[in-house]
Amino acid sequence: MIESPDRGSANSHKAPFEAKPVIVISSHVMAGAVGNRAAAFTLERLGFPVWEVPTVILPWHPGHGPGTVQRINPELFAKSLEDLSRHPDFASVSAIYSGYLGSLEQVGAIASLVDRYKSLNPAGIFFCDPVIGDKEGLYMAEDIAIAIRDHLIPRADIISPNRFELNWLTASAEENNNGLIEQARKLGRKTTMITSAFALMRNAIANLLIHEEETGKTTLPIMCEHPAIPNPQNGTGDMMASLFLGHKLASASDETALKQASSGVLEVVTRSANLGYRDLEIARFADRFHSPMAMVNMRQIGVGPKLTTIRKAPRKPRPLD
Repeated sequence: MIESPDRGSANSHKAPFEAKPVIVISSHVMAGAVGNRAAAFTLERLGFPVWEVPTVILPWHPGHGPGTVQRINPELFAKSLEDLSRHPDFASVSAIYSGYLGSLEQVGAIASLVDRYKSLNPAGIFFCDPVIGDKEGLYMAEDIAIAIRDHLIPRADIISPNRFELNWLTASAEENNNGLIEQARKLGRKTTMITSAFALMRNAIANLLIHEEETGKTTLPIMCEHPAIPNPQNGTGDMMASLFLGHKLASASDETALKQASSGVLEVVTRSANLGYRDLEIARFADRFHSPMAMVNMRQIGVGPKLTTIRKAPRKPRPLD
C-alpha cells in the first residue's frame, strides 16, 4: 500500500514500493489541471515517474472559452512513440495510460505501442480512458471515437468510460446500473470503472466498478457513492482514472483503489470549490491523494438483503373476567 505522507508537507512522501514509469498519453493544457496535467501530476505525486506524451496542446480547457489548438503532427507523433518503445526501460514500464486523443492517426500509433509493450511485458497494464463525450454527445470526430472503440478498447486491461461513453461504445441506451453492468461485461475487459453511474443515494454521484479476480472469476460489482458537488471543476475524470491506476499499481485491491480514488477526488474538488478556485487545485491539495478523509459510501451491487429473524411480540394477557 502507498504510505501516507507526513501531514503539513507536500513533499514528505516516501514510497515503500518500487515505482516504475507510467506512460501517460493525453491532451496538454498550458493552464489548468485537465488531461496530462491532471493525470501525470497525480501519478508523480503518488511516486511514479511519468513519460508524458501530449496528443494536442491547448491554452486551457475548452469550457473556459475558445483558444488556439496546436495539433500534433501525426507522423512525428508516431515516430516519437516508436522512440519510446526503444527506450532501455520500456519493457519495465508499469502501465500505459491513454486519454483524450487529437487525431485518427494517433489511435494506430498507440495501438502499435501497446502491442510492442505487451510483447515485452505481458503482465503490463494498458489503461484506456475513452474520453469521447458526455450527455451532450460526442465532442470529438466520430471516426476517432470509432477507432478508439475498435482498436484501443479491445487491447485495454482497464477502461474508465462515463455512463454516456459506455452507452455509445456499446450502442446501447441503458438507464440503470444493471444495464450498464451487462453492457460492460459484453466489452470483456478485466476491469471497467464507470464514472457518473446511477447513484442510489439522493443528490449523490457514483463510480461503478465491474471487475474480475486474478483467477478470472467474475465478482460482484462495487459502487462508491458520495455527495455531488454542484458545478465541479474540469479534470475530475482524469484525476479519478490516474488515482485509481496509481493505487492499483501500488498493490491496492480494486475495492481499496476505488475507495481511495473516489475519496481523493471528492476532497480535492470540495476544497477547490470552497475556496472559489476555477480549476482543480491538485498541487495545493496533493496530500489528499495519499490520505483522503472525505467520507464515501461503498456497496456491492447484486447482493440480496440479509435474512433477519423477527421475533413476535408476546401476546397481551387476557383481562380477567
